[in-house]
Amino acid sequence: MPFVNALPGAGEAAASSGAKTSTEMLFACWAIVIVLLAMELVFLRARKKEYAVAILPLLITPAVYIVSGVVSGWLSGFLSLAAGQIRVIIDLTAGMVSCLLLGLASRGIAERRTRNAFFWCCAGFVLILTLALVTNTLAAIVQK
Repeated sequence: MPFVNALPGAGEAAASSGAKTSTEMLFACWAIVIVLLAMELVFLRARKKEYAVAILPLLITPAVYIVSGVVSGWLSGFLSLAAGQIRVIIDLTAGMVSCLLLGLASRGIAERRTRNAFFWCCAGFVLILTLALVTNTLAAIVQK
């Protein structure tokens, strides 16, 4: 699988950092990023700028997960935490920031019922994705 080693966080750096990750989760995050960018394009072409802006925070959690393996390995040399623990902190912070920005970004949607439904659906997506990513990281730490 030479393509897997070309992905950020999937190669030797992630394996040596102690923050092991499954390639399935990396592929899932890449797929989520690609689909969200496609949705962004669709909203922009449909001239729905408020929705295009509102879904931007959804990109934060999967994008941060893609690079968090390498970053946590690098930070573990400076901090007194294991790379896996740092990665969990980074991923939880990304999920929290994403939810906070969702609240701000969804304010551009005019109708209140639509805005509330949009926010809660997106916040649920971010929450479930963050929990799945953190659970995967914690499972990799326990297997060590």
